[in-house]
Amino acid sequence: MPKPKLPRKIIKQENLWPTPYWYTQIWDFMRSETRVTFNEDFTSWIQSEMKKESVVKSNRGGWQSELYDSKNDMFEPLIKEITEFCSHLPLNIKEIIIPQLWVNVNKKGNWNIIHQHAQYDLSGTYYVKVPKDSGRLVFRDPRPAAIGNKFLLNRFDKGEFKNINVMEGLLAIWPAYLDHFVEPSNTDKERISISFDIIAR
Repeated sequence: MPKPKLPRKIIKQENLWPTPYWYTQIWDFMRSETRVTFNEDFTSWIQSEMKKESVVKSNRGGWQSELYDSKNDMFEPLIKEITEFCSHLPLNIKEIIIPQLWVNVNKKGNWNIIHQHAQYDLSGTYYVKVPKDSGRLVFRDPRPAAIGNKFLLNRFDKGEFKNINVMEGLLAIWPAYLDHFVEPSNTDKERISISFDIIAR
């Protein structure tokens, strides 16, 4: 009598601790045939602000602004974009508060050490000007125990760090607890970005 055929094993997988990273491109800020764009206007404005002394926090070299209030008129178009962006996230966000924004200007050899903003809910950056080879945004796995498991780190997670190739017009938002840093710039041209923190409700 033939041996009964055993049912095929079905292996299922569920990822228990996913970490989101959201991004979009704001095309209207980048180009227009009839008007000065946000990026052009902001680049001109920040050149005058750079006459002030740089703040030193995570930046190593380069120039970092003081903290700006979200009521500053210069940031109004960006605030509107961030607010709309957050309303579409799958987090049931009813309201956001942006307590602070700041500007980062990096040149050749400038970078930002690893850090995070965990006292807030979300953090993000908008990229005003991104020349080639001006450094990637890099995130670190937020799970300390997972980082210590070299087998799964290499075979499943594909490394402790995730590199993001940023570009002009990119608006990126992530959980504020995520460790991140900016690679050193390898170009003499200025890279300009606007970072911000978010309290969500």
